[in-house]
Amino acid sequence: MRAGHFFHIENANMTADDIRFEYQVIQLKPAFIGGISDETLQTALNTAGREGWELVQILYAQNPDLGMRLVCKRAR
Repeated sequence: MRAGHFFHIENANMTADDIRFEYQVIQLKPAFIGGISDETLQTALNTAGREGWELVQILYAQNPDLGMRLVCKRAR
C-alpha cells in the first residue's frame, strides 16, 4: 500500500476560500500471486477513514499488474 499524491484542483478564478476539499490517491499494488486481497483493501480504507478521508472513487488499471487506486477526499 502506498499513500500520498495529495492534490487539489484550482483554476484562475478560485480563491483560497473556494477550495473546500483536498484529495489523496492511494495506490494498492497486487501481490506477486493472486492480486489485491480483501484484507489489504479493507486495511487501506480503514486507515484512510481514521485520518478523515472519504472514498470517492476506485480506479482499476487495464493492466492488472498495476493494481488499483483509491481516490479519497476530506474537507480542508
